[in-house]
Amino acid sequence: MRKRTDVARCGPLEMQAFYSVAVLARAGNVHRDLLRRLLRANGVRLVRAGRSLFVPLSEIEAKLPRVWDSIKAVEALRIVGA
Repeated sequence: MRKRTDVARCGPLEMQAFYSVAVLARAGNVHRDLLRRLLRANGVRLVRAGRSLFVPLSEIEAKLPRVWDSIKAVEALRIVGA
């Protein structure tokens, strides 16, 4: 089994169709179990692939507007700074 490379990165989130719960937790500086409980409490649909949980970007946009605004702002800054 190979080590996951998406969890280790500490930089800003890039725009993706799915985010793993672990990557979102690391970006938000919270434990992944706490984030998972918060996501489920807000009605966010999680997608399981093997032992990993993923959050679709459409769910973030629809049910977590503040997080969505943050992702858009960071992506806009990343594009301008590139």
